[in-house]
Amino acid sequence: MDAQRIAVTVVSGFLGAGKTTLLNRMVRRAEGSRLAVIVNDFGELNIDAAIVSEVTDAVYSLQNGCICCTVQEDLLAQLTSLTQMQPRLERIVIECSGVSDPQRIVQTLAYPQLRSQMQLDMVITVVDATRHLQLDGEYARLARAQVAAADLLLLNKTDLVSDQQLQALRDTLGARTRIHVSVQADLPDALWLDSDLDLEPRALKPLTRVSTDDHSEMFSSWLWQSTTALNIERLRGWLQALPTEVFRVKGLVVLEPGTQLHWLQHVGTRSQFSPATEDARATGTRLVFIARRGFEGWDALGQGLEQCQVAEASRT
Repeated sequence: MDAQRIAVTVVSGFLGAGKTTLLNRMVRRAEGSRLAVIVNDFGELNIDAAIVSEVTDAVYSLQNGCICCTVQEDLLAQLTSLTQMQPRLERIVIECSGVSDPQRIVQTLAYPQLRSQMQLDMVITVVDATRHLQLDGEYARLARAQVAAADLLLLNKTDLVSDQQLQALRDTLGARTRIHVSVQADLPDALWLDSDLDLEPRALKPLTRVSTDDHSEMFSSWLWQSTTALNIERLRGWLQALPTEVFRVKGLVVLEPGTQLHWLQHVGTRSQFSPATEDARATGTRLVFIARRGFEGWDALGQGLEQCQVAEASRT
């Protein structure tokens, strides 16, 4: 790695694969270094940036669009600004939204105003071992593009699949020299921080023409907000019965007796609740749902959430 240029690591992966968990681990382990994080979230709220900001102040948010499509110019402007920071940054980590093709971010780094300032270190794609093989159609093609762009594949949630299922996933991914099997997105420091690791920095290819299609249009999103506390048992049961068209649910939830605020991360039939910091306690429940294009069940989801509330309240 050229010491005169800022190292850039791109974190990619389909919705719910575990990118934010990985990013939090990376930020904690890089403590003491001059690190900045760019987080892109698809939806009306940048939940991922809010979660990471509990760990570090050096978070820059690009929201409500796909980092490689509708907000690509914003990414270029943000990166240009970061090159001017003093003291000079040592590393930038870019977390793509789950709807992004990281190859377009790689091409952004090849712009002339960035090439002399930054060096792409690697693209890490997080793969959900429980869901990757279940994706179909255009969603499977997007996931394959994320895998194809990777220098390192992090096979995540491997504790939730059998040895046979894990082998089937490996067979589908093909022969790759760098695959790390993980639980809770645990990535050894040597695979991304060790400057003595025998790994050539990734070469930036000349810019080529790519499709201008906004593949974020493959997805639809919806925001639900409330100040009324939710019953956690009713909420857990309701989440487990969500339609398969819903890929992802994440956000803040107020749980009864109304003073407990938690981050909610839901994928498939699994939900994870973790306490939020005091700074978030005045905001109330804010949940972002991401589903297949054309999903029309938002009203039914709103009615279901109202039934999870401790007291009757109007949906906002």
